[in-house]
Amino acid sequence: MTLPDGTLHPTEREMIDELGSLDAAVSQADTADQWVTLIDQAGELARIRPADGEWSAFEVLAHLTVVELTNGLRYRAMLVEESPVLADYGTCFWSSVLQAPGVQPLALLTMFLALRNDNLAFYGHLDAAGRARLGIHPEYGPESIELRLRMLAGHDLKHLAQARHAVAAARSAKA
Repeated sequence: MTLPDGTLHPTEREMIDELGSLDAAVSQADTADQWVTLIDQAGELARIRPADGEWSAFEVLAHLTVVELTNGLRYRAMLVEESPVLADYGTCFWSSVLQAPGVQPLALLTMFLALRNDNLAFYGHLDAAGRARLGIHPEYGPESIELRLRMLAGHDLKHLAQARHAVAAARSAKA
């Protein structure tokens, strides 16, 4: 959302800054590949929290899977409706379902990759007018599909670093 002074909401700005000059779609495709490597190399370390109150790599991946699911719905609503109010993460229970004890990291990764690839394919088919379509974020206000993708690419990079830290901490604790 552009604030009255012409700037982005601070949270939006933080995510955009994390992305920097990278292409958002390319970055998201690249981080998906990096998740494959991380989960493969982490094994059961993916489930270990680095400290109380911090997420394990598995929990980060569950969060990003919810992000892909929710934003896939958001993107499609933005394309077919006039400025829809976007689904709020806080009203969904997907995260707890995806983090249930029986869910395996590889199964979660497979779901994440399918959703990510579908969302990137969807985005790739949009022209400039489609990418400019707006939705109303419950906290930030009006956002375009293009802005959402750029923000989420930065969000992705931040959480990938968080997951790598969690695995490294778990590996160190085991040593």
